[in-house]
Amino acid sequence: MSRSKQLFFWTAISAPPLYFYWFLVKSLQGLPVSDDYGAVLLYLLRWRHETTAGRIIQVLTSQNNDYRLMFENAVYGVQYASLGHTNLKALAIMGDLFVLVLFGTLYLIWQMCELERNYTLMAFIPVSWMLFQFQYISALDNASAPLQLIPVVVFVLLTCYLSIREERLAFLGSLICLILSVASSGNGLFLIPIGAIIYIQLRKYKRLMIWSVVSVLICVVYFHGYNFTVEMSHAHEHNNVIGIFKHISLPFAAAFLGNIATAANPIPAALFGGALIAVFALATRDRLFLRRPTLYYPALFFFVTAVAVSGLRSSYGLRTALGSRYRINSTVLVILLYLYLLDKFRHIRIRPVVLRAAVVLFGLLVVGFNLASNRGGEKLALTMQYKVRVAIMQWQKHEAPMPPQASAPGDYTSYAEEKGYFQPSDPILRDAINQGVYRLPANITEH
Repeated sequence: MSRSKQLFFWTAISAPPLYFYWFLVKSLQGLPVSDDYGAVLLYLLRWRHETTAGRIIQVLTSQNNDYRLMFENAVYGVQYASLGHTNLKALAIMGDLFVLVLFGTLYLIWQMCELERNYTLMAFIPVSWMLFQFQYISALDNASAPLQLIPVVVFVLLTCYLSIREERLAFLGSLICLILSVASSGNGLFLIPIGAIIYIQLRKYKRLMIWSVVSVLICVVYFHGYNFTVEMSHAHEHNNVIGIFKHISLPFAAAFLGNIATAANPIPAALFGGALIAVFALATRDRLFLRRPTLYYPALFFFVTAVAVSGLRSSYGLRTALGSRYRINSTVLVILLYLYLLDKFRHIRIRPVVLRAAVVLFGLLVVGFNLASNRGGEKLALTMQYKVRVAIMQWQKHEAPMPPQASAPGDYTSYAEEKGYFQPSDPILRDAINQGVYRLPANITEH
């Protein structure tokens, strides 16, 4: 590759992450929001009174809504043990950095296709523009969501990547990543049958047996004392996990899969999700699970996740499939299927002028997607941060919350505001401050 091409490659691939992290660092507030109260502050209020053995049990058994978030529980505990308090900014930065790890993992998967080096590098540029954008901004820049929603995707991809390798160390790594994926979020459990399918396909029956034993132990730990009927803390709505199969909705699952195709209307999301299903069906017919299992099985994970989420959330309406925090799943699925299509059609013969025109048009589409996503995501982030900051200042002054106001038609934040998403949770916040678990930023009014 010539120097000019190398310069173009590194400029094109590094521009999105540089802007991505510049905005995230600039917009950090260090204020708790929504799940941060239960997952971080309340968790640490209990942690500080526990013995060492009690803290280990708390890491494994503490439940936040539907999930046991063991990975982030451990991170919170280690930080508190090191600092004597929690630093929400540091936790947010740690979670945000997992997107960079996710990017590197996607490259490892793409590199396993063993295509010509220049093609591998140039074809990967759009991945940077698809991944480093702010449609999933609600999964970033706070203390709890980034340490759940991003790591589980990373560990799922790494599990599938390591599972097909021959080395014993790689198999050990796949088991560790399986444990970490389940510890990050409950949908990591879907990896258990997927991994079993992989080892049956590879005829690695000894590894299948070990995988099964480890999986049983994981399920025993995860579900021991699990509360299957939980109350959604910020919405005050009951959600029976046992009844997941009663509410499975294919339109909701399709909208969940295709939610990066729209801002607020679920119909384009469902249609795009249907297109992704068609591409995955084509990949299955092409026996991608044999030829490129590291592309196929992570994609299968997202389809299973979409069906499960529909069982849990479809009763709240189709629009809830468009939640910003869910869009990391759609983003990575689109990337995996994009890489599949690149691999499938790499030998297709097209006239050079037509090929160049197609590349330019696709490049403009990807850049336009990135810029539009950033614009919408940044607006959502800044609006949410403003409302969180105002709510906490009102709480400090013992003022009544202001009535929700929509900044524009279809403003998501007004709905979230009605549900109390931005309101401080008292007495959790008060106790956390009084007991030295959390310190409000001194310059809260200057943001």
